[in-house]
Amino acid sequence: MEVLDIVLINIICYMGGIMTGIGVCFKYKKHLLIKTSSQEQLSQLVNTINTEIGNQHLSNTNMGPPIIASAPPSSILKEVVIRTTE
Repeated sequence: MEVLDIVLINIICYMGGIMTGIGVCFKYKKHLLIKTSSQEQLSQLVNTINTEIGNQHLSNTNMGPPIIASAPPSSILKEVVIRTTE
């Protein structure tokens, strides 16, 4: 393959990916974007999301004491020797 062939294939693949992404965005635009007709609906939506996040945070804090990283005491540690036979 020559350099021109590789460049053209790369351009075609790049443009195909861009066009696929744009097509998916147009197809699922109604599901991806939140439509509100007034400022009141938007503020209500934000308040609902904030209360849900707050409830999740409160439920996660009642799980018990935090897990703290620890290491075994140095008296238990033993030396590891790796020997090779050559």
